[in-house]
Amino acid sequence: MSTEQTQPSGATAAAPAGVRVLIVEDNPHIIEMYSYVLKKLAANEFKGTTPLEVHFAADGHAAMTMLVGADFQLVMTDLYMPVMDGFQLLEKMRATPALAEIPVVAISAGGIDAREKAMKLGVNVFLKKPVRFAEVMDTVKQLLRLK
Repeated sequence: MSTEQTQPSGATAAAPAGVRVLIVEDNPHIIEMYSYVLKKLAANEFKGTTPLEVHFAADGHAAMTMLVGADFQLVMTDLYMPVMDGFQLLEKMRATPALAEIPVVAISAGGIDAREKAMKLGVNVFLKKPVRFAEVMDTVKQLLRLK
């Protein structure tokens, strides 16, 4: 399991009014695991004081539609999906000024080529599937500035 990071690019801190996370994944079982991690995070770290909203998109195209005009503090994305993959999503996010600074976690079973391509496109953290619960939790806490 490797965790790779780029230099921080002005990642936004969690908004006191609430935290909105977008999970971009086409596998419902993985969505369920990430949702569970985020619910645990909200219960343990926020202790009910900060609302945590989790939104879902099955591909990059749906994600872009949701991201434009919305206020998300974090995007967790798979890299290999139908319609628009995670690489294209990263490219579009980093090329859109209003979305360019949102921290992005790429979680993929792809090998070193996928990791390198994602890093070049500006992903903040790359996690290799299968990921451990604690690894996802620690990464999210770090990117939301909770550590």
